Amino acid sequence: MKYLLRSLTGITAASLGLVISMSAAAQQKTVADGVFTEAQVEAGQLVYDGTCKACHNMKFYEDSLKSFNRQPLIYLWETVLGTMPADNPGSLGLNEYTDVIAYILSEIGFPTGDTKLDPDNGMDQINIVPL
Repeated sequence: MKYLLRSLTGITAASLGLVISMSAAAQQKTVADGVFTEAQVEAGQLVYDGTCKACHNMKFYEDSLKSFNRQPLIYLWETVLGTMPADNPGSLGLNEYTDVIAYILSEIGFPTGDTKLDPDNGMDQINIVPL
């Protein structure tokens, strides 16, 4: 019985260690890993030019990203969603906000990739890093 309990304890500890290491690995993804598509960048540019450009230039976003350093990208997305456009926050579609984020990241110099950026699928596990 003691052997069985020790074995189960060891298996539980090993399983917990695996879960923790997998979680840590998931947190390692950054905006430098190609986490949005070229199509999102193109769509985001249209929204940005029509809605954001009048008040914000890219220098504004470069500076803003510094305050989100090492934080999940979803925090930036939620901030933009909740505060922009300033005269009507939350008035864009969720895809439009996501595409604008992709466009901003691309313009700052982060690469595109094959995976579509999605706030409902992993954006909380992508960290913002300096370029």
